[in-house]
Amino acid sequence: MEIKFLDLSANYQPIRDEINDNIQKVLNKNNYILGEEVTNFENNFAQFCNTKYCIGVANGTDALEIALQALYLDNVSEVIVPGNTYVATCFGVVNNNYKLVLCDCDTTTFQISIEDMKKKKTDKTKVIIVVHLYGLISNMDEICEFCTKNNIILIEDASQAHGAEWKGRKAGSFGKLSCFSFYPGKNLGAYGDGGAICTSDNELNTTIRMIRNNGSLIKYKHDIIGRNSRLDTIQAAILDVKLKYLENNNEKRRSNANLYKQFLPAHIDAPVAIEGSLPVYHLYVIKTDNREELSDYLKENKIDTLIHYPIPCSELLALKNCHSDDPTNCRNLSKKILSLPMYPELTETKIKHICNLINQFFIQKECLIKLLPVKTHGKGGILNCINSLNFNTKRIFYIDNFAKNADSRGKHANKTCSEIIIVIKGAIKIKLTNRDESTEIIYLNKNETVRIPPMKWLDFWSLCDNTLVFVLCDEEFTSDSNKSISNFNEFIS
Repeated sequence: MEIKFLDLSANYQPIRDEINDNIQKVLNKNNYILGEEVTNFENNFAQFCNTKYCIGVANGTDALEIALQALYLDNVSEVIVPGNTYVATCFGVVNNNYKLVLCDCDTTTFQISIEDMKKKKTDKTKVIIVVHLYGLISNMDEICEFCTKNNIILIEDASQAHGAEWKGRKAGSFGKLSCFSFYPGKNLGAYGDGGAICTSDNELNTTIRMIRNNGSLIKYKHDIIGRNSRLDTIQAAILDVKLKYLENNNEKRRSNANLYKQFLPAHIDAPVAIEGSLPVYHLYVIKTDNREELSDYLKENKIDTLIHYPIPCSELLALKNCHSDDPTNCRNLSKKILSLPMYPELTETKIKHICNLINQFFIQKECLIKLLPVKTHGKGGILNCINSLNFNTKRIFYIDNFAKNADSRGKHANKTCSEIIIVIKGAIKIKLTNRDESTEIIYLNKNETVRIPPMKWLDFWSLCDNTLVFVLCDEEFTSDSNKSISNFNEFIS
């Protein structure tokens, strides 16, 4: 079964007639820039978010940059941003020449660490940008109280949280400003780029409308420095249709998240939605020490996964000279997180299939034999041993200096011989093929070993440089041709 990470066509098909009709109306009127469809969507989305105003802009990155620009802060101002966000959140700060202060994340919710946020606050802190990552939402009572007490402006990056709630109140209604992206894969996605800024502040509403339209509200009358960042009329027409179905689609995402929780192995961690919050699961992210192996295993079984985000902001070259922070939790999480397929049309059957594969992967990992570290009296170093291994070794060989992605001395099937493969250094991926051409993928890390029975076609690759693999056989090979098959077609036949 092949499962895409995201299936936009499945979302389009049920509402295609409404979408096409709205697009045709725009084409009939030939009013492509700030047409009435933009105004209609802005009014409807503002009402949805429970704010007075919504201003459509070209994309989510522009939304963040314009929101900060509209505040006209001193250049020495500091802006606190969680370190495990998409880089666009940071660009909003640095492109306005403010100081970027990266805050750590909470290891349970993966959201901004409120404790670290409070520690990072200085007398120069003017803005905190809270990112509702993956469609979850933080304790907004505590964050709002802290900002109010310290006269700090709160901006919400709600680009992944259209419709998320905290105690019945929508994401985007807590901050002085809130920013949204309508990138196609978002919970509310256009068929191209799009973004919006929401606010209930009259003055900011006017300023932002001017900035997005080259500093002008009246044609050729430019009162401030602005830019060209207007939400396309066609995209607004599309979004206005999709907005009607957003709540229902978010409910389907929550249902799918509950299925993942029900069927995934108990030891798999996912971000915890705190009491009082209603998440919308833009992404379903799990945490595992076996991220690369699991992702590769799922790919072998035609399941798409992604990583959001593989490089923490603190380590991005583009931001190298823009901050001095190194949020530890963000850095550690970036090495372990994996995003599973998540969209409203994802079926229970497909989720169960994904979870079954993940269960199989970890059961397989648990069945691997591990070398036991044994401290030897009076000798340096740790001796690693295999204990209680019932195997009659007749032949031993090893593969040294095994380069990353290099193929091995595999590509054969032993007729009667069993092999024990041991990784002394590095890691390998093993592919076993049965005579019916069904396959099995096994990953071995350092100090792990697996027994390969007879009549399994064996291939293996190194996953890192300088891998050392040790192989034990329970038969001596006087003539390879008598004991093994080296031609795949011959093996299958």
